[in-house]
This record gives sequence, C-alpha cells and structure tokens, in this order.
Amino acid sequence: MGVREVLARYAAARPRPFVVAAADGTRARLAVEAELRRRGWRAAASPAETGLVVVCGEPGAELAEAVEVVWRDVPGPRARVDLPGGTSPEDVARALDGAVERLADLDAQRSDAQARAAAGFWTPESADEHEGMGHGHAEMGDEHGGMGNGQAGMGHGHGGHDMGGHAHHMGAPAGLAMAERADDRDGLRLDVLHVPLGPVLNAWPAGLRVDLSLQGDVVQAADVTVVERGGGGSFWGGRPVARRLDSVGRLAEVAGWPAAARRAAELRDAVLDGRSPGLDAFARWIGRSWALRWMTRGVGTVTPELAGRYGLPEGDVAARLDGWLAQIDGRAVPRDEPSGAALAVLPELLDGVELGEARLIVASLDPDLSGGADA
Repeated sequence: MGVREVLARYAAARPRPFVVAAADGTRARLAVEAELRRRGWRAAASPAETGLVVVCGEPGAELAEAVEVVWRDVPGPRARVDLPGGTSPEDVARALDGAVERLADLDAQRSDAQARAAAGFWTPESADEHEGMGHGHAEMGDEHGGMGNGQAGMGHGHGGHDMGGHAHHMGAPAGLAMAERADDRDGLRLDVLHVPLGPVLNAWPAGLRVDLSLQGDVVQAADVTVVERGGGGSFWGGRPVARRLDSVGRLAEVAGWPAAARRAAELRDAVLDGRSPGLDAFARWIGRSWALRWMTRGVGTVTPELAGRYGLPEGDVAARLDGWLAQIDGRAVPRDEPSGAALAVLPELLDGVELGEARLIVASLDPDLSGGADA
C-alpha cells in the first residue's frame, strides 16, 4: 500500500456525514444518529462540510430532486448512502463501513471524478437545460449573532449553515437569483432576496420547505410548502416524551448548543428503549440556561388572537421550550400535537423576524410530517 492509499484511508476513517431524512425516514435517522455517536463521528452542519451524504427513508420526487442538487455539488472524494425507512442498526453500521471503504478507494474516486467531468460541470445554462425552469442551488451563510445552526450565540459555533433545497428563479438572467427592490417597513427601497429554507437542511423538519422573501436579514414574507408526508401513522405516535426530546435536540442544535443536542438524542434513544435516566436533571439543565433563555424570549410569540384562531398554546419560543421540558420531566401530561396548526401559523410568526430567529421559530414548532395531515 502506497502513501496515497494510506493517507486516503486515514482521511476517510472519520468522515463528517450530512444526514438527510425523508418524511418516512425518522426510524432510519435515529439509527444513523446513534451509530454516529457510537463511532465518535460529528455530523456535518451543511453539505459544504461533507464528503458523505446519508439519505434516510425514500424521498418523494421533489425532495429527491433537492438531494440530487446537493449530491451533485459535493466535492470528491465522496460517497452516498441510501437507507430505507425501516433500516436496522446493523444495516446502518454495514452501510457506513461500506461508505468509508468507497471514500478510501482511489480508483473508485477517480472513476467518479471522470464521470462527473464527462457529464459536464454545473453552470446556470446547464441547469436551465436540465430542469427547464431555472432551478438553481441556493446556499447562503448566516452569521446573525448566534441565531441559528452553526453560530456562536451559545459559545459553540461551527461556521455557517446551508439553506438547502433549490430556489425557483423565474426569468432570472442565466438562471441566477437576482434581487428585486421593494419598500421595507420604514419606506426605504431595499433589495428583496428570495431564499428557500429546506427541504435539505440540518436540524430541519423532514418534508418541509419555507420560501422566504428577505430584505437584509429581515423576513418580509414566508410561504410554507409541505414537500412530502410519510405514509401511515406518525413514527412518534404514542411516544410523546421521545418526540419532545428529539424536538429539544433540534432546537439546541439550531441555537448552537451541540452538547445539549447530543444529550437530548441520547435520552431520546433511552426512552425509546424503555428507559428514562436523568430526565429531571436534563430538563433543569436546559431550563436554567440563561443564554438559551435570552435567545428565545420574545421570539415567535403566539398571541391570544393567534392561539384562538389556530388552537395553539400562547407564548414565545421560550414558552414552547418550557412546555416540552415539563412534558419530559413529568410536570405536564405528555401529548402528541398535530402539525397542521403549526404549519398554518408559521407564515404569520415568521413575518418581520430576522433570519436566525426564523430558524428558531421553526425548530420550536417542529411540525411532524412523518404521518398523515394531522400527525
């Protein structure tokens, strides 16, 4: 074995996978997350950080297209793993072992690079020819004072995050996104940029896309689209405590607190296994975080009027987090909540907020699309 092979194997031994979940891929996602923790691998916060894409479940047409856009842009050496929704932990381990072997296989990587070169590199013109409507990949770094995945608001930042998915650039020159101009809330003429959040995005509800119109970093309008739903009942049906631990983990990840996100995932898996160690201590730990409290207080407030209209509890992101913690440690009766109301209220909650706050609001509602319309 030559020096190149040794270095390739060393580099491939600890990849940073970017995990994408379809609406029916919750079980597979949890198995992947558990295996990553067992191996000591850190998941990538965006496709820009990865050479290994792991797709959990069977994406529908639109999500599959978005995944292909992301996969096409992943630089080599690269590998992709596609896991059915009911994949066992043993199958996940074997699939990741195979991915490591492919990442270290120089011949396979050369063949992949040659095939990509022969197919032609991505250009705006080729995107127009291939997709017909000018669908370009939209990526945007976010550095808004700790509000969002990968920022430093909790002292745990790790770079920017990818907005994921694909943008619709109708009539734009060469398929590129162009800013429009419109009056902002103060009557000034400012550029308006259309940015999609999801459906391929870290710590994001599977099957959801939110299209934002931004002036600066302020949301002027939001359009919510359900890209896909899982078939049958929700994975979380009858498992409200585990679901709330999963939701707290997503919110902590978006807020830039990976240690809390990891602990939430560990406890979630323990609850699913029939154990409940340390739930009280975990709820106290999260609830006492002044930084998380400061970040979420007054953000995404469901007013009494909105609560009456959509049947949701009143309160801001901090209040919704408190409600989850009360369910986790037994101070409140655990319950499954439908996703329809969360999807309906999202456009109103996102109107006028900063981009990083938008991520927190979505995470605090965490609509579950793994089942039917009321999952």
